[in-house]
Amino acid sequence: MRFYAVRTEAIQRTYRALQQLGSQRRGPHTPSRAMRMATLYGHLQCRADDQGQLMVGVRELAGAWLLQPKLLRTDLADLEGLGWLSCRRGRHGVAIQLHDPHARSFARGAVTAEEEPSPTVAEFSDALMQFCNTYNSHKPRAWPSYRPRSAALETRIRQALQHAGGTETFSAVLTRALAAMPEFWRNTYPRGRSGADCAAALFCADRSNSGLGPEFWHVFTWAAAAVGASGPGASGVQAESEFNRARRLFVWGDHAWIGQGMEAVKLPLEEKRRLAELLEAAGLGEAGHAARQFQPAADAP
Repeated sequence: MRFYAVRTEAIQRTYRALQQLGSQRRGPHTPSRAMRMATLYGHLQCRADDQGQLMVGVRELAGAWLLQPKLLRTDLADLEGLGWLSCRRGRHGVAIQLHDPHARSFARGAVTAEEEPSPTVAEFSDALMQFCNTYNSHKPRAWPSYRPRSAALETRIRQALQHAGGTETFSAVLTRALAAMPEFWRNTYPRGRSGADCAAALFCADRSNSGLGPEFWHVFTWAAAAVGASGPGASGVQAESEFNRARRLFVWGDHAWIGQGMEAVKLPLEEKRRLAELLEAAGLGEAGHAARQFQPAADAP
């Protein structure tokens, strides 16, 4: 599809794609910027040769458009981050190779870089494929299936694995999150969206927590709420607050729970065990380790 002169769906796609890019984005994702980036991409399409290649002088183009060169460089960086083009900067300007995977995505109404075509599915990492299998096995009925067409989620999946403490624990967290997601996300959000959109939503945070760490991603907050809802006599809000406290005070190291700061150090042994077990119940760390690590000295083997 040609962006030039500029179709409304091209602007909408650019705006939503910038949202999907999240913390990796160099610039803002305002509607006005989305219009500028869509126009820029269309301009590059019209200048490119049959192989999608062209050379651009950023300063000259910025001057013609009455913009600061820094703005166009940021736009190019985010277009590259989306996978829509590749840049190679040299003495005589920026050599650009356009990638045009978007015609199929527009036809389906998709709005995420996840829809880019792959080499083959077999080349995807084990982490991505395990996520895909768990997602498809436990997703809500209203959510479309997810079949990766690129490795765009790879980085966030690896961050989630590291945050959770391993593959098995993250699979448990993911399963719990898919079962406990709020009603809006379960039935309203997936309308008209692709499996890639829904999968990417798991690795985003609510707007109030945008830009914060992985612990605020939906996959972890929904899993934590599920643990709270299953606790005896505890409301989901109360339990989630306890979970956040536990996340603040303890992290999983190589083979043990590690306290963070003096508040964690001064906690009674029983409280350390309780908080660590709350994290284990959410699929973090190693199940059963808190009971062994924080047992009274008299009971130690």
